[in-house]
Amino acid sequence: MLSPPPGTARLPGYDLREPSEDDARASLQRVFGPDRGAELWARACREAGLLPGQVRTTAQLDRAVKALSSQGGSASVVARSMEIRLRTFARLAATAERQGR
Repeated sequence: MLSPPPGTARLPGYDLREPSEDDARASLQRVFGPDRGAELWARACREAGLLPGQVRTTAQLDRAVKALSSQGGSASVVARSMEIRLRTFARLAATAERQGR
């Protein structure tokens, strides 16, 4: 299983870290196994105009997740899960910022 990348942002009070490419890849590997999961992620990245392993920003991750969603089936379920995580983190981060955390 992939470990979280060093230095990913954590939200104080929530103990939640920002979703990353490693999270998406780990989710795919849990569902499809290491090889098929890697294939699906590489395809999503190509379709999003990105290189697998080089998805660094939230905007890039969002593009790759949208491309993953278009693959249908269980891949789109994994994509939906990542979309929810991305939105949740963004909303909680905005709330924490407003509250001065």
